[in-house]
Amino acid sequence: MGQGMPARLAQIALHLADSGDLEDVCAALESGRLGLQSTGPTRAAVAGGNPTVEIRICALQNLWRTEPGIAGAALALALRSSVATAVERRSQLPATQVVWTGPKVEGSYLRSTREVVRELLRAARQEILVIGYWIAARDEGEGIIEEVINMLGVAAHRGVRVTVIVDERQRADGRDNRRALVDAWPSGVALPRILTWRLPPDDRHLKLHAKVLVADREDALVTSANLTFYAMDRNMEMGVRVIGAPAKSISEHFQRLIDSGVIEDFAREGSQ
Repeated sequence: MGQGMPARLAQIALHLADSGDLEDVCAALESGRLGLQSTGPTRAAVAGGNPTVEIRICALQNLWRTEPGIAGAALALALRSSVATAVERRSQLPATQVVWTGPKVEGSYLRSTREVVRELLRAARQEILVIGYWIAARDEGEGIIEEVINMLGVAAHRGVRVTVIVDERQRADGRDNRRALVDAWPSGVALPRILTWRLPPDDRHLKLHAKVLVADREDALVTSANLTFYAMDRNMEMGVRVIGAPAKSISEHFQRLIDSGVIEDFAREGSQ
């Protein structure tokens, strides 16, 4: 098959598939009804009188003439294979949504950060991975982050494995992210696995700054928003929700960090 022919054949195949005429054309090729030298009346009959499909068939014949040794049945197989490959490829591509916290603007229909977080947590059936720089719960009166943490607890209660990876730094009041999470965690529910990246004491600027939520290794939100009331409701924050292989890659990447010891258990003296 000559250079460039596979791509051109795939384009014709996809056009025929989109119009619903791929199988009619393939059947005509296999039976010999449509051949290399078939003329207008035959093309019209195979196309069912659709002039657009006739044009596609004519283009197929012109391409076929560059490789006249290919049998009609083989050409039909190539057409079907091209479409099957494209369909499989499309199924593997991630679905994405842009996610937003901030003022509403007319004509924009971006999903809200808070609602997407709720959606991921409700849908999780096996595991949830939370990665964050800052958690603020009971020191905010709106209860938004308490709701998120409660939803994590509900998920844990129904058997979902919850792992939380957070920055280790302490606040002015002596608490840290682990303490903030534990204080807001619903009573009667076992704590999640809480991990951190242990920061070197000689670099006060270094931080675990990623903000990510992954459900079941297949649905992920990568966002600028921390787990704070302002990030969920008031700030301008933006993120991307991605469904598919990238979500799995995120989970696998952090699992490697855990397995290699880069990320470790948060528990230390004074952290209950």
